[in-house]
Amino acid sequence: MDPGLQPQDAAAFERLLLASPDSSLLWLQYMAHHLQATQIEQARAVAERALKTISFREDQEKLNVWVALLNLENMYGTEDSLKKVFERALQFCEPLPVYQQLADIYAKSNKVKEADGLYKTMTKRFRQHRAAWLGYGTFLLQQGQSEDASALLQRALRSLPAKESVDVIAKFAQLEFRYGDAEKGRSMLDKVLTSYPKRTDLWSVFIDLTVKHGSQSDVRALFDRVIHLSVSVKKIKFFFKRYLDYEKKHGTPQSIRAVKEKAIEFVEAKGTEAAN
Repeated sequence: MDPGLQPQDAAAFERLLLASPDSSLLWLQYMAHHLQATQIEQARAVAERALKTISFREDQEKLNVWVALLNLENMYGTEDSLKKVFERALQFCEPLPVYQQLADIYAKSNKVKEADGLYKTMTKRFRQHRAAWLGYGTFLLQQGQSEDASALLQRALRSLPAKESVDVIAKFAQLEFRYGDAEKGRSMLDKVLTSYPKRTDLWSVFIDLTVKHGSQSDVRALFDRVIHLSVSVKKIKFFFKRYLDYEKKHGTPQSIRAVKEKAIEFVEAKGTEAAN
C-alpha cells in the first residue's frame, strides 16, 4: 500500500487486512475511518477484531491497538467503559506501558486530576522503575509544580537502586530545563558534574541544554570548563571540535581564533598523544 493513499471504504480496508493482518497501522486507520463518520460502535468493533486477529507474538502491534481503544473510550465512552478497557489491557500487556499510555492520554486531554492519581499509583506499583518517576516528574513540571517535582525526585532517590541516582538526578535536571526552571536545572547538573566530572556524556547533555536555554556566555563558560577536564585526549578533542563549531556559528573571527589558540596550547601541552 502506498503510505500516501489511505483506503476510502470498508471493503478496501478488508482487502488490505487480509494481506497484512498484524499491521496495527491499518487497523488504526480503519478505526479512524469509522470515527470520522461518527460510527463509534463500528470503530470499537474494529479494535476488538484487531485484538483477536493480531498474532500474540506482536506485542507492540497489540499495544498500539489497546492505546487506540483507550483513546476512543476517553473521547467517546464513559469513565466506566474506559476503566474496563484499561483493566483488560493490563491482563494482556506489560502493565507499566499501559499505565504510561493512559496517564499520557489523561494529561493530553487536560484531565489533570485523573492523570495525577494514575501517576501516584504508578510510583507505588512501579517504584523500582525509573520510567514511572520520570513520567510523573515530567507531568508535574508541565503543570508548573516545580516544588512537587523536587519532592518527587527525593522520593525517587529513596526508592530506586543507588547506582541509578546520578542518572535520575540528571534526567530531572533536563526536565527542569525543558519544562520548569532552567536555572534550577543548571544548578542540579552542575552539582552532579562537580561530583562526577568524568561523565562526559552528561557534559554533552549540559552543553546541548545550555545552547538551547542559556546565554552565549553560559555556553562559552561551559566549554572552557570541559576542555580542562582530566579525561582522555580523544574526548577533549571532541569538545574542542564542538567548541569551534559553536563559535563558527555564533561567534566572531576573534572568538574563533581564541578557541583555535586554546586548542594549540592543549596539543602542545599533551605532546604526541594529542597530535594524533
